Amino acid sequence: MFRCNARRHGQWAGYAIVVSSVLISSGCGSGGPTLGKVSGNITVAGKPLDAGTVTFVSTDGQRPNATGAIKSGGSYSLQTVDPGDGAVVGDYKVAITDVDSTALNTALPGAPAAAPKSAIPSTYQDANKSGLTAKVERGSNTRNFDLKLQ
Repeated sequence: MFRCNARRHGQWAGYAIVVSSVLISSGCGSGGPTLGKVSGNITVAGKPLDAGTVTFVSTDGQRPNATGAIKSGGSYSLQTVDPGDGAVVGDYKVAITDVDSTALNTALPGAPAAAPKSAIPSTYQDANKSGLTAKVERGSNTRNFDLKLQ
């Protein structure tokens, strides 16, 4: 009877070692890429942009892009995975649109969706043409953009 209990004890100890190893190797904690919190304001000729999206596009293609909804008053904060988590540290090209993403889903099923109208130059909507860039560093980053009407 003693041997049976000893085997079970040894078996449970083995399970505990396996579980501990998995938890340690899975990086239970902050083992991912370094993020910097990013927020700021978007203005057009000095006036707040009240809706839209700002997108930080990785310049090296190795980091994920980050996006943020532009709120009334022009403020935004970026997210990569979770709301407000920021962007991976590095250099980015920036695209900005003033089209409210919630307005895109208002068409009836089967009806053609109305083409969204933009009050800002279309070049700002393409990160490769906007001329806007940003560097994200560890910690808190404030990145404001004032768009010009052409």
